[in-house]
Amino acid sequence: MNGTDLPAGGNSKDEREDLASCEDLAAIFRALGHPARLAIIKQLASRKGACCGEIVSHLPLAQSTVSQHLQVLKDAGLLFCDTRGRNCHYALNWQMLSLAGCRTRDFWERLNAAQPEEAEQPAGTLPVSATD
Repeated sequence: MNGTDLPAGGNSKDEREDLASCEDLAAIFRALGHPARLAIIKQLASRKGACCGEIVSHLPLAQSTVSQHLQVLKDAGLLFCDTRGRNCHYALNWQMLSLAGCRTRDFWERLNAAQPEEAEQPAGTLPVSATD
């Protein structure tokens, strides 16, 4: 069974929707799962947008590397790209970022709600909380 297969008999509408939600969230996590991509998101959050060259000037990475990271973020729907002549102008897709935040909070809330009350935490750890 791969990560998208449902177990036998596990094909109720709710289970399919839950799996789809997990797949969507995993795609967002994959797109955000690199420090350079997080730095790009953070950089674009402080402005209305920027071309690739402007983004490159703020990162210790080659232009080709930044372009690849921008493409991953764009493919995930986290960025808009507006072609202006030979340049691409990138801006955050705030609606998709907000949706990603909601899905992340929902995931942690469901996970915490499923935790048995008597579940013990390993020594020296704190419980998982969506508000931390």
